[in-house]
Amino acid sequence: LLEAPRQGAGWVFLDWKKPADGGRISAYKVMRRERPEGAWQEAATAVVSEATLVEQPRGKELEYRIVAVNKAGDGEPSNTAMVVL
Repeated sequence: LLEAPRQGAGWVFLDWKKPADGGRISAYKVMRRERPEGAWQEAATAVVSEATLVEQPRGKELEYRIVAVNKAGDGEPSNTAMVVL
């Protein structure tokens, strides 16, 4: 469950819940793309279930999603959160 509860000029705070199954998490990939059909790119890596991203593109519709990572590989992507900064 990914949310973007706070945002401002060029920054966004993302908060999510860790997966209910799939083993111990090593890190989270924070992915970003331009809506509606941009390619997903890795915007950051986090070791806790929240992140504040700065210097994000302004005036564009952006989608974010989270991918949990462990020794078995990448998990399924989370839901997306859409923002316009």
